[in-house]
Amino acid sequence: MSAPATDSPEAPGGLPLLGHALRLRDDPIGWFESLRAVGDVVRIRIGPQRAYVITSTAVAHELFVAKYRSFDKGVAVEHFRDVFGQGLLSSDGETHRLHRLLLQPAFHRERLAEYLTIMREQVAEHTRSWRAGQILDARIAMTAITLGVVARAITSAPVADELAAEVQQRLPRMLELSYRRAMSPLPVLNRLPLPRNREWRELVARLHPLVDRVIADYRRDDTRRGDLLSMMLAAREGSNALSDSVIHDQIVTFLLAGTETTATGLTWLFVLLSEHPEVADRVVGELREVLGERPIEPADLVRLPYTTRVIDEALRHSPPIWLITRRAVEDVTLGGHLVPEGASVLLSPYLTGHDPELIDDPDAFDPDRWERVGNSLRQAALPFGGGPRKCIGDTFAVTEITVVLSEVLRRWRIRVAPGAVVTPEAGMTYFPKGMRFVVEGRE
Repeated sequence: MSAPATDSPEAPGGLPLLGHALRLRDDPIGWFESLRAVGDVVRIRIGPQRAYVITSTAVAHELFVAKYRSFDKGVAVEHFRDVFGQGLLSSDGETHRLHRLLLQPAFHRERLAEYLTIMREQVAEHTRSWRAGQILDARIAMTAITLGVVARAITSAPVADELAAEVQQRLPRMLELSYRRAMSPLPVLNRLPLPRNREWRELVARLHPLVDRVIADYRRDDTRRGDLLSMMLAAREGSNALSDSVIHDQIVTFLLAGTETTATGLTWLFVLLSEHPEVADRVVGELREVLGERPIEPADLVRLPYTTRVIDEALRHSPPIWLITRRAVEDVTLGGHLVPEGASVLLSPYLTGHDPELIDDPDAFDPDRWERVGNSLRQAALPFGGGPRKCIGDTFAVTEITVVLSEVLRRWRIRVAPGAVVTPEAGMTYFPKGMRFVVEGRE
């Protein structure tokens, strides 16, 4: 007979009215790490809202796999629905299951050959103007590449360039405001006519009509292209075609979510490779041994084991998605503690990826650890989430990162620019703020 569920311990330091909102705002990852000493499941307060922080990898597995049906995606995702609608990131239940099933073929490995060609072309296009000694803003440079890839994967029509340009201009501010809305201790503030809410509505209003125009153009054109939008237009939900509104929401989701997270992952990789030049040299050596001077092809992906370990280690060490939310749809136990219906659950892939119970010296960047203890690392490293709701684009993202490394590192040596102060910042993503890099030609 299992032991009865108990109340979880409460985090210390809560303030009247605000609870732990300031701790969550000022240093969320550092604060989450301090909660390991409190328990595996720790009760916190964000204003009047009650929430539970998961600090244990074992309990994370319960949340994502064993008891995933007891949770929806949580209140944070609700604040993104103005942008994402019922896209895969924000939808739940049967809607999420059906749409994921319909879209899964677009992310099968056999489609990688088409996507990989787009990835190579976009890397070439956006690095063609680089010059030795040039200093670049990492966020702008990496976002230009990843946004170009996603936009071209969605639509091969000329309007892809216009769509990408609009998103790149608006994306940083949109993500900043999204995070502030999601983390507000008083959600009612998001509905008031405040300047930041007006700005938010204006940003959203500019994006949606452009996406609608892309879909309308495709509807009028009978040409079937090999892109994601053509696939969605041809998809069937039973006997019914996907509606334009559903397709719209998926496009916005892929554009925004597929751009920022991969750009952030690449930026962290260049930070870590700059700090560990011996690792960068091994990656370049493997790339040159396998590829020589030719472009990377899909068959090469499995022939780059060290490069793959470096990417896995970077995503574990500095996961772009540092926070995942869930909400209990019924009373449920996690780690032996009761989580009541309606309560929010917060889990950080940064925390599980630095779990000292499973990972030796978790703060060290050590790609070879994946050769020594791969299975336990797979349990702890959750950069794309886990279980049935794991990110559908995980293979796409890792492939894209591999292609960028293969095409950039063989030509350029990337270093943190002199004088650049790189500061980890947890917002919509976990990002190395202030990262500027200098490109140097390789002999």
